[in-house]
Amino acid sequence: MFGRERTRIPDEKRPLRMAFFASSMALVLATGWALWDEGKTRRPWVEYQHQFNRLEQQMVEQALAAAEAKYRSPEVQAKVRELEAALAKAEEAIQGSEYSRLKAELAALDRQQADKAQQIQFIKSELDEQRYRVEHAQFVCQEQEEHKARQAGKDPGAPEVRKAVEACRDATVKGAEYQALAAREKALEQRIRAQEPELAKLETAAEEKQAALKRFSEAATKLRDQLAELRAPITLLQRRLEGIRARSPEVQQVVIGGLAVNEFRQPILTVDRCLTCHLGIDRAGFENAPQPFRTHPNREAFFGKHQVSRFGCTGCHQGQGSALTVLEAHSSHELEEKLQASVREGLRKRIHWERPMFHGEMVQASCQTCHAAQTFVPMAPVLSEGKQLVAQLGCFGCHNLRGFEKAEKVGPSLLRIRSKSDPAWMVRWIQNPRGYLPLTKMPNFHLSEDEAISVAAYLVKNSEPEEPYPTAHQPGSAERGRELVSRVGCLGCHQIKEMESLRKGTTALPTAPPESGSPGEGNEKDKAAGQAAEAKPAAAEGQEPRSPKRTEVKEEAPPAYPGAGEVYVGGPTFGPDLSQVATKANAEWLYRWLKDPKRYRPKTNMPNLRLADQEARDIATYLMTLGHRQERPGLAALLQQEARVKAGEALIRKRGCFGCHEIKGFETAEKIAPDLTDFGVKRVDRLFFGEAVEVRQTWEDFVFWKLKNPQVYQTALAPQIMPNFGLTEEQIKAIRVFLKSQVDVPVPRAFERRLSDMEVAVQEGRRILQKYNCTGCHVIEAKGGDVAAFYEAPQVAPPPLVAGHLQEGEKVQATWLYEWLARPTSLRPWLKVRMPTFPVTIDEATTLSKYFSALAGKGFPYEFVRVEEYSPELVEAGRKLASKDYFDCFSCHVQGSKLPEGPPEGWAPDLSLARRRLRPEWIVKWLRDPQKIQPGAKMPSFFPGGPDDILGGNEEQQIIALRDYIMSLGER
Repeated sequence: MFGRERTRIPDEKRPLRMAFFASSMALVLATGWALWDEGKTRRPWVEYQHQFNRLEQQMVEQALAAAEAKYRSPEVQAKVRELEAALAKAEEAIQGSEYSRLKAELAALDRQQADKAQQIQFIKSELDEQRYRVEHAQFVCQEQEEHKARQAGKDPGAPEVRKAVEACRDATVKGAEYQALAAREKALEQRIRAQEPELAKLETAAEEKQAALKRFSEAATKLRDQLAELRAPITLLQRRLEGIRARSPEVQQVVIGGLAVNEFRQPILTVDRCLTCHLGIDRAGFENAPQPFRTHPNREAFFGKHQVSRFGCTGCHQGQGSALTVLEAHSSHELEEKLQASVREGLRKRIHWERPMFHGEMVQASCQTCHAAQTFVPMAPVLSEGKQLVAQLGCFGCHNLRGFEKAEKVGPSLLRIRSKSDPAWMVRWIQNPRGYLPLTKMPNFHLSEDEAISVAAYLVKNSEPEEPYPTAHQPGSAERGRELVSRVGCLGCHQIKEMESLRKGTTALPTAPPESGSPGEGNEKDKAAGQAAEAKPAAAEGQEPRSPKRTEVKEEAPPAYPGAGEVYVGGPTFGPDLSQVATKANAEWLYRWLKDPKRYRPKTNMPNLRLADQEARDIATYLMTLGHRQERPGLAALLQQEARVKAGEALIRKRGCFGCHEIKGFETAEKIAPDLTDFGVKRVDRLFFGEAVEVRQTWEDFVFWKLKNPQVYQTALAPQIMPNFGLTEEQIKAIRVFLKSQVDVPVPRAFERRLSDMEVAVQEGRRILQKYNCTGCHVIEAKGGDVAAFYEAPQVAPPPLVAGHLQEGEKVQATWLYEWLARPTSLRPWLKVRMPTFPVTIDEATTLSKYFSALAGKGFPYEFVRVEEYSPELVEAGRKLASKDYFDCFSCHVQGSKLPEGPPEGWAPDLSLARRRLRPEWIVKWLRDPQKIQPGAKMPSFFPGGPDDILGGNEEQQIIALRDYIMSLGER
């Protein structure tokens, strides 16, 4: 039996309301989500722009309210009412009868002028017609005669034809018809000349009427402008407010051409969209606004030469300029610390970005890209200090660094170390340099005593014998030696602690504490310091890894290097501290070194003080009282062991001592450390962190701790051979910025900062000043002059060269300065301090001459002084002024072999040298006001107050006369 058949509902009758409702709701939700995602999630910058618009609108509204309040103030309103009343009177005058009369008279004059001009024009037309008839009558003859010649078969240019033409013209001119035409032409010209004065008279009258009418309108216009000026701030702010309200969100994009390169090192176009969010970065008025709307620090200084439209933002700050979200654009560990934990993972995925965004002083690393030619970048002091520290510490001795390919070794030559240093001292020095010199640049290699003996053994064994010297050292007077050291200028480069008490009104120099109590003590303290320096940062159990703090690694006390500046690097710490020199050197070597430093080390920067034999013996005797030798029994036998010599050679090769020192046997040795020319973009996964898991795995943290304590990354299988320089945190950060700038990327010439000839001269001059520590004695660019503290008065100390209004390049002739630098002679023989002979090359002397000339704004090539052009009358007047009857110049000044009376302390420079030495224009400037150029100078001011009986009392002429006389002295 079959069951009841089921009723089937046809598809077209089946209800689909729920399905359609569900799908419609899903579509609505999806559309809503898509719109939200597109408008909010994917475009967070839109909200930033809305926030900025609200911020700017609020600022403008406040400014507008303040402007309106100022406009409504009683003072301004009184001024407005006054101007409006005056304007009403001016407009009433324009509507008055006088203005209407002048306007009517001007119209009548214009009509008369037009009529008269038309009459003249008609006459000129008749005149043009008459001139044509006169000229045509003359040329008819030529046409007729040439036509006759051609019919007769003759050449139209034949002489007889030309004669016939001239005869015809003469007959025509003399004819009655031609004479009538010429008379008519002259009559027309006379009529024109008769009409022109009347026309000029009408034009003058019209101009007068126009000027009178203009005065009416100008008065009203001026008053309207003054009223508009009072409302101008309000009008401008209202327009700005309207622009803000009408502003629509849009991506702000800058296309930069050529600043970046691709994988094939070819310049490419890049896009910066940073201004989409950083809307106030290049606008004044947002200095106190919250980020990202704040104005760029030093906006005018940076954007004055680094326009955003040309350089963009990522050229300096790095990051992804094309991104439009905070995460994608900035991605940095500094940002990671500020964000919530939910987004930190996204940042961690971006730690391998090649160019993450820079923060803080790291931004200065980008300056090197375009400013590589500059030693000192004014707006990048940290980068400049880092570059200076690298040069001072000699990092290029072990590493390849761009810009230091030709740099000289920073350490002294060890080729003749045996004749100079005591072997026992050498062992202690190699083990712990700061135990002897707290401020030394020599780093600590953390060598054991046995290793230090091995290195000393090699150096002693391979030390070259010193050449015989003509004279030998004999004991002198230590007291005279001490006096000479304090007077001849030694303290400008060297420090001697026992002589700090001689400073006049100054305090002793700060010194860093040594690593151990004193040289010669046991090695327990030294070992303890080494163990502390090798300690690694530890993390507390159960805590997240963190960056080690400074106090967690106890290393040697850092040296207090002089701050690296644009000019001043050196002073009394430029040369070695001589406080314990007797511990190190022997008297014979000191004597020879003082007499001729280049004999021992040809490349030395130590100048020759031109000491007499006895002076050198006295100084050597005094220096041998500073410190005591500490003998070490049995050391001589250890140094002669061949095994130790070979071990020392291996240690020197491994540690790279030859990178800073000249060592026999290592003349062609290769650098031992990695190439740093592209270290700035080295990826984190290629850096070796060892077992220092607490050090945050970033490029910045790796470099910081590598410089702070290289042994922090040491493991049993990977010893770290880099020594410890004992740097401060500030020095480490400066070097880190410089290392970050080491990027092997070519820069288009359009972006390079190319120095002018003057800038090159100044920069190279400063480099040479630092090389020879000229600022140790002289004040140059308001820096230096340390040695002056050891003299009773500035007059007996080395003179300043560039300070205030005093400019050596403005004062002396460049050719004389060049010759004098190469071979200095005594200008002030009475002074005990003396200018030594520096081992400057011809190129260096030329560069220094250019440097001083460039600082003073004097060009080069150099000018020559022509003394023969001076007037004999002025020279004679100058001679009288310099005589005893007037200024008595030679009561102080030396004149060749003629010496002044009185003690030498009161003498002044030899004026017979002025002709070749001084610039004439500087003499004039000096005579006008010596105290302005050099405050405290002994030179009195004679002007104003010159005598009335010479050159009619004309003081300017008297000054010129004195100059001419002084410049003439050298030729007598």
